[in-house]
Amino acid sequence: MKDLNSKELFELVLSYKNEKALSLKDILSDYEIKSFSIEELLKLLRADPGKILLIDARSEKEYSETSIPYSLNFPVLTNEERHKVGLVYKKFSQSAAIRLAIEFAEPKINSLKIFLKENKAEGKQIFVNCWRGGGRSSYLSKMITDLGYKSKIITGGIKSFRKEVNKTFSTEMFPYDLIEISGLTGCGKTDLLKSVSEKLPVIDLENAARHFSSLLGHIPFDIKGIKQVSGQTEFENNIYAQISLNKSEYSVYDNSCYPFLIESESKRVGKFNIPENLYRKMEASKTVRLTGSPEHRIRRIIKDYFSEREKGIKLMLKLFRSKENFFRQQLSNNTFEDLIIKLETGNVYDFTDIMIKDYYDKRYREKKKIPVLEINSDDIARASAELCEFYLREQQ
Repeated sequence: MKDLNSKELFELVLSYKNEKALSLKDILSDYEIKSFSIEELLKLLRADPGKILLIDARSEKEYSETSIPYSLNFPVLTNEERHKVGLVYKKFSQSAAIRLAIEFAEPKINSLKIFLKENKAEGKQIFVNCWRGGGRSSYLSKMITDLGYKSKIITGGIKSFRKEVNKTFSTEMFPYDLIEISGLTGCGKTDLLKSVSEKLPVIDLENAARHFSSLLGHIPFDIKGIKQVSGQTEFENNIYAQISLNKSEYSVYDNSCYPFLIESESKRVGKFNIPENLYRKMEASKTVRLTGSPEHRIRRIIKDYFSEREKGIKLMLKLFRSKENFFRQQLSNNTFEDLIIKLETGNVYDFTDIMIKDYYDKRYREKKKIPVLEINSDDIARASAELCEFYLREQQ
């Protein structure tokens, strides 16, 4: 079916001509398909995502661009199939488009059976979403019912989730308080936030962007083969998920008196803009400054950028050569050539030392805010304890 050329598709649609007009309502008339709100779904996900199987019925491309947290993709119509159904809808009729969609969907029943089994559907609550909570999620719910399971569709689909995201970031004032964590590159801001995240509420912008902010910031994620964030929408979704699904001991989402910890950033993280109301709140928030010895800063950067030594060196060389003019201007011809030699000979320690002194510390200066506390981060465990003590003292 999926390999139908234009002529075959036309002939197939013509064969529907004498068939009775078909509507989705008629198809689902014998099924009791219940709806569920996005707000209630988020509460369940926050409580225990392991008990939920959330299935996104949209095409692979749609899913890759934006999705609800914890969702898994089972396309009731693939990219190509969705295109063909849309074409038939425009050129012929809604009834013909529905018949074609069913012809594409039904052969997937065995794959769906395997998908449900692999994802332990039997012991979970099953929810289905599509773009608007309409035809695709309803039909996939029908197929799930045919296999002996019960499911509910998310009212409004992915659009309802985006509405919640936009509600948070479109207000004049960001609705939660913040404490900003600042410090020079390599001082361990990200490590510190991770170390306290089970106890204290954290927004990790760099994890939301899959990028460490600087020109080189994609490399640590590329080394690990982590999928890049598709665009601004997914970046915002990721931030919102960290807020709405926060499960720290002192959770902000249920009690707004507890502020989020957040790393100090410029207005952009990689290619993405921090939502304006969030950035304004960051600018006005209290700041805790981290300090660290040169040795510890170098070691942290090496851990992030050269965790897989050869792969890290290869990616760094590729970037330096592609941005040669930029780095020659920012550093100097001699420094640039020295850095290339350091990489080519595998001397990542001296490479990092030079980059800290001649690039990071000169280019990425801290904001001119007076910190309420300074913490040395050479010992992350001790720094974590100090930050937690300060945080809880501030809330008394």
